[in-house]
Amino acid sequence: MKKVISIILYILIIMINSCSAEAEDVTIWDYKRDDFFEKMISGEDNFFAQKRQEQIDKELERNLNVKLVPVTLEECLKVAVANNYVIKQKRATERQNLWNKYNAYSKFIPNISYTYNVEWLSGTYLVGGILPDEVSETPISSYLTLDWNLFERGQVFFDISQRRSLHKASIALMKFSREETILNTAKSYYELLRNKAELDIYTTNVIDRKAQYDLTVARYKAGVGTRFDIYRAEAELAKAKQEYVTAFNVIRTAQAKLANYMGIDVSVPVYPGEISIQTKELTCSDSDVLIETAKASRLDIYAERKKIDAMKAERSAIFTEFIPDVNFTYVHARYGTKRVGTFPSDTFSINITAPVGKHAGTDTLTRVKAANYNIEAAKYNLIQIIRNVEEDIINSTQNSKSARERIESSKKEVYASGKSLENSIVLMNAGEQTFIDVIQAQSLKVNAQVRLTQNITDYNIAQVQILFDAGVISIDNVLNGVRHKP
Repeated sequence: MKKVISIILYILIIMINSCSAEAEDVTIWDYKRDDFFEKMISGEDNFFAQKRQEQIDKELERNLNVKLVPVTLEECLKVAVANNYVIKQKRATERQNLWNKYNAYSKFIPNISYTYNVEWLSGTYLVGGILPDEVSETPISSYLTLDWNLFERGQVFFDISQRRSLHKASIALMKFSREETILNTAKSYYELLRNKAELDIYTTNVIDRKAQYDLTVARYKAGVGTRFDIYRAEAELAKAKQEYVTAFNVIRTAQAKLANYMGIDVSVPVYPGEISIQTKELTCSDSDVLIETAKASRLDIYAERKKIDAMKAERSAIFTEFIPDVNFTYVHARYGTKRVGTFPSDTFSINITAPVGKHAGTDTLTRVKAANYNIEAAKYNLIQIIRNVEEDIINSTQNSKSARERIESSKKEVYASGKSLENSIVLMNAGEQTFIDVIQAQSLKVNAQVRLTQNITDYNIAQVQILFDAGVISIDNVLNGVRHKP
């Protein structure tokens, strides 16, 4: 009787393994498909993959009590660029510097003022401050004054140069914040896509662990298993369910992070629409080419250079304290009384003052010295920024190469661990292995799948990071890639 039951169980196991193999054929983890990570396979397999994903999405909505909002990477990037609040803040700063520049140009326009004065005099007044006289009169006077300081000793030109440089720096920083937003949005999207893929893995793991638990119970009832196997299978099933629940929470927090970068309500449950996770090669990995590209293209480097130009203009403006101050004044006035009327007069004056600088020039010269060292410090800071960019490029290119190599190994690991699980079940039922071997093989398979998703995500993020580090990141380049001239 035991032999009959063993034969029936063996047939059942073979059927379960066959179903498991068919299920793997429609998931994203089948290493046997060499082209799976390059494109989705159309036809019946794709149909079942979509149906499987729909069930997982419904379960996700049910557990999180939300209605998922499917999005693509392109949609996320476009919305983020339009709505991100860091970009808006940088844009406001750019507008401020623009009007500060216009303010510097306004110094070319003379000051214009108009004064109208009417007095009512009645009584005794001193004429010339000496002779008393009875007066009953209404004097009237009006003044139109044009006062123009001739370019404020030339300081106007340096102020314009300084504010133009600051405005250019703020434009560059605004665009740089846009690039940072594209980078952070793409990275957050890829992380969320990884979380989605891991949820698929943990869902499958729960199904497999449940099947293993049912198998141990059946084996125990047939007299070919132990209660220890049941307890161990039950523990592994409980662990799988914990990982499954944790995956839901990770997705929800990742959704909030992506929504925040997009500048939309952080409670909106955005969700990648892709069924598969694929590698995306966006750029070359030649660090020398990328470094040269970065030096010419990085907007933060350009902004620092413009800030140094502004500091030089500010320093030069200090020397204007030694330049003569020339002031032109023109006054058109009308004087008179209500009784006799008013009479016109025009006055034009030139006032020239030859300064020697503040505090006999010592204040001026010491401020120039301080400004020189301030500029020197800024130059060192610029050098350090460039060095940091070079380091970042080396890191991101190395991370890309490393992730690419790990992906190939991970594919083999996923395939081998799947086969190991299949064989361990067969060998267990043949009495050559224990249930512990099956549990270990299942864990190896899940861990291999998770590592593969992480490696693919690391590669995609590294590729986007390279675009950013080289100063060539854009929505189009993130979606379609860019090629660098050798």
